[in-house]
Amino acid sequence: MAKNVFISFRYSDGIVYKNKLANLFDSYRDTVDYSEAEDRSRMSEETIRNYLYRKLRRSSVTVVLLTPMAVNHERNWSGGYDDWMYDEIRYSLEDRGNNRTNGLIAVYTPEATDMLVSKDSDGNICVSDVDNLFRKNMMNVKKEYKKNPTLGLYDRDYDSYCSLISWSDFISDIGKYVTIAGNKRDVTYKYNIVKRL
Repeated sequence: MAKNVFISFRYSDGIVYKNKLANLFDSYRDTVDYSEAEDRSRMSEETIRNYLYRKLRRSSVTVVLLTPMAVNHERNWSGGYDDWMYDEIRYSLEDRGNNRTNGLIAVYTPEATDMLVSKDSDGNICVSDVDNLFRKNMMNVKKEYKKNPTLGLYDRDYDSYCSLISWSDFISDIGKYVTIAGNKRDVTYKYNIVKRL
């Protein structure tokens, strides 16, 4: 069964990557792209919210496209979140009306790699603690469901509700990652999902 995908991205530096993903999804028969590429900076919040609810209701997986401008959520003058990417991720994680929690994948571009990941002396990947809702949904599997038995190490695909995947890995096997994320929405009880910061 095809997975309906919504891409959350920062328009300012992510539109090129978003368009590349949309083209890849168009050529992949098991994935339908329900995202959009409209600059919403001049729309009212209510118009955007209603529009996003309709889009997300039709999707089952949200792909968060992490470019340098999208790694951390934007804040307003009082320190609150004033960021439609934050809202898209939050809305994706909500059970609301006829929409249940979407599967979630964070795909980081080559330009954002150093901001997000590094390797320790043993070669294990370490993830930076960034101010983004996707990050709060990593390494959040409940202890009894943890796939990697080693304390402090997590299976990238199954021990996080939101898997963090490099651009090159994701585009080389889109079907695998979209399927895994879609399957996780059927087992949300296995995760401590954070729905807002």
